[in-house]
Amino acid sequence: MNRSIFPSWPIYLAKRHGATYIPSAVQEHTNKLNNVFFAFLQPLARIFLRFGKGYREFSELSKAAFVVVAAEDYGVHGRPTNVSRIAAMTGLTRKEVSRIRKRIDEHKATVTDRGTPLQEVISAWRSVAEFLDANGEPAILPLTGKRGSFRSLIRQFAGDIPEGAMRKELHRIGVVRNSGDTIELRPMSPGSENAEETMARQLEAGPYALLNSLVPDAEENNGGDGASLEPAGHGPH
Repeated sequence: MNRSIFPSWPIYLAKRHGATYIPSAVQEHTNKLNNVFFAFLQPLARIFLRFGKGYREFSELSKAAFVVVAAEDYGVHGRPTNVSRIAAMTGLTRKEVSRIRKRIDEHKATVTDRGTPLQEVISAWRSVAEFLDANGEPAILPLTGKRGSFRSLIRQFAGDIPEGAMRKELHRIGVVRNSGDTIELRPMSPGSENAEETMARQLEAGPYALLNSLVPDAEENNGGDGASLEPAGHGPH
């Protein structure tokens, strides 16, 4: 009988989508913790994709999180960890660590410079003059044409993503509608904002709280004394 590698606490999306797929090669890997990390990251990826976010944002947020924890939890005598030690712990370059620490100090750790091709296309549609109407609003675009068209928008801002694939993805996240040979960007709905707020509250109340409870106090790890990372009285059932 297969045993679930998920803890017994409820993750909304994990339950909704059923068992998490883990390739047999990964199942046989001796690092069981990596198996759990891989499984846990899949519902996180679902949440990101559900809300139109992708790996670029996930990567930037992950880097910032590693730098914050390495700086705050592993300093000596109450001082933040230095750049070289953070680089050694995280695998980031010292230059990258310095860049991220600067963004953290400027309260920009959660602001990403570049999003997915979807986000780049939507942002350009709302801001670039070629794709705006006389009132400065996103124009209803013809599907084809050299300028001021959906084809032009995709060629300039979607990288190597084909028009058809981008149109399907824009429909998937519910931000466009077609009418004949034109395509229109729909206004942002209050419902999407409410859905994000609801998801944020659910994550804070469940997974975030549990994960914090699984990590030993930071003081146990200071000084590199090899303190055990085995949770005390917590963990998957």
